[in-house]
Amino acid sequence: MGKFTVDRFGQSGPAHSPLYEVPFQVKNATHLLYRYETDRQEVDDILPEGCELRDGPAFVWALVQSSEDFPMPYAGTYIFPECTFEGKDFVFEYFLMVTADSAMASGREFWGDSKKLAHINLTWEGNEVFTTCERPTGFSLVNTHFRVGQQIPADQAPSMPPGLCMKMIPSSEEGKPFQVLQYVEDATELVPATDASGRMEIYRGIGSVMMPNETDVWPIYKLKPIRMVDAYLIRGDMDFGYGKILKDFNK
Repeated sequence: MGKFTVDRFGQSGPAHSPLYEVPFQVKNATHLLYRYETDRQEVDDILPEGCELRDGPAFVWALVQSSEDFPMPYAGTYIFPECTFEGKDFVFEYFLMVTADSAMASGREFWGDSKKLAHINLTWEGNEVFTTCERPTGFSLVNTHFRVGQQIPADQAPSMPPGLCMKMIPSSEEGKPFQVLQYVEDATELVPATDASGRMEIYRGIGSVMMPNETDVWPIYKLKPIRMVDAYLIRGDMDFGYGKILKDFNK
């Protein structure tokens, strides 16, 4: 008779050696945040049923995140189109690439982030940073280029809406519906670091987002920029907590 009971399970799988526990943090990270306009029809085509675009241009947020510090060192590249669901503003978490299994599992299992593993690099020269997101190695899906500008006060910091994720867990039995199918609002908070003078480390700059390869394996190029709007660099921590189920399709 097996003795490994539920009360001994980890918070996530593998039950005997969990990959993560919620809540958790990414510490001392660099966050490159871009907002741009893209093709409205292309965003409408990939939004989940029930989500809508607001009137006017279609906007997208691109985020590149990198930390080498404990407790979860990894890098990530994300593309999030803006939308609304039941009258509330969100960004749809469409494209999420990370470099560590713990980061991929926590996003996919807990909130439903559509994450894959990729190769992400940041290259600094002077006050400029160039980032690449490759899957497989040598095949760039998203690149960004940023030049650091002036440090800005906290009241001028960018404000990205909360993320809306599609949590999908298939059935183990053939022909059965999804075991779990939900829209989930994730819970993330970017906490800027403070420099020696007491100012938050938030910088406005000039930036570009590029999607150099057109592939239907993951057609992220269809959300390429028409016009860049803003670009920022923020140093600090990212806190991840419990989210909220917005819609459960199995009820």
